[in-house]
Amino acid sequence: MNEMTFNAGTTIQEAKKKGRLVIAFSHAVSELLVVKSVRAYADLRARDVGNIVLLQGTTESGNLRHQLAEISDWIDQGVDAIVAMPTEAAALQPLVVRAHGKGIRFLSYAFPLESSDGLAGFDSVLSGRICGSAAAAFIHERFPNGGAQALVGALVATPLFAPRWIEPMNIIEAAGGKVVTIGEGATVEAGRKQTEEALRSYPDLSIVIGINDEFAVGAAQAFEAAGKDPAMSFICGQDGAPEGLREIAKGRHYKGSAAILFDQLGAAVIDMSINAIAGKPASITIPCEYISLDNPARLEELIKDFDNGMG
Repeated sequence: MNEMTFNAGTTIQEAKKKGRLVIAFSHAVSELLVVKSVRAYADLRARDVGNIVLLQGTTESGNLRHQLAEISDWIDQGVDAIVAMPTEAAALQPLVVRAHGKGIRFLSYAFPLESSDGLAGFDSVLSGRICGSAAAAFIHERFPNGGAQALVGALVATPLFAPRWIEPMNIIEAAGGKVVTIGEGATVEAGRKQTEEALRSYPDLSIVIGINDEFAVGAAQAFEAAGKDPAMSFICGQDGAPEGLREIAKGRHYKGSAAILFDQLGAAVIDMSINAIAGKPASITIPCEYISLDNPARLEELIKDFDNGMG
């Protein structure tokens, strides 16, 4: 644990007396590797700026009750700014009001939140379009006469992520492919099991778009077990998680990922909080990029970032 990061309940008032800013970051699924990467980059930015105490939330598996209780505790302790992922926007609104009543800036993470003071976000529309466009290129090359069948992973319980499945579906269909089934889930197990089920009904299935890299990794495992020809398969994930990047490096079924620029996103958690505290514009949407073996140097760079502890 670095000197700028500690758990809620630790010497916050002491830090504020020393002139330090106290920023709290709450993510609904903090156990994910991609979230750990964002947190690591936020820690790094806090150290670089100096005089900042960064509190990291402990909510996992989308536990709303835990998240609300933790944020409420931060408000009671009088932090300077809170950055929170609005898994259920309506549930957060009373906390936004309470925070504002104590002069605390409340920013949203990932998606906009009504009445918040800013946003450290990323572009789910662009992410979905990147995967869809890469799949379309694969269809044009390998299935010029049609016949490409696709599974697209979704997460219906989180409609804010809908562009991650709607955009690829539309692009694949426009390219002459057919989305034969829609998956549900964001884990490796879900991706593997649902791809296995899809292959039983559609043995010619050749494309899988995961809502994230975990789902896509599971799909790659299912393709491998089924003996699919890597030259005639295309799997794309979203986020740029380490397990997805390593699967791309194998050069088999997993062809690419729409990777979020985690260094910029982590820094934005700190920078947008500082801006909001200062009364300045405090919203930014971080882009993503397509990572594949078309640019092996960039792929290797991102994998090394995770290997060096940024994940």
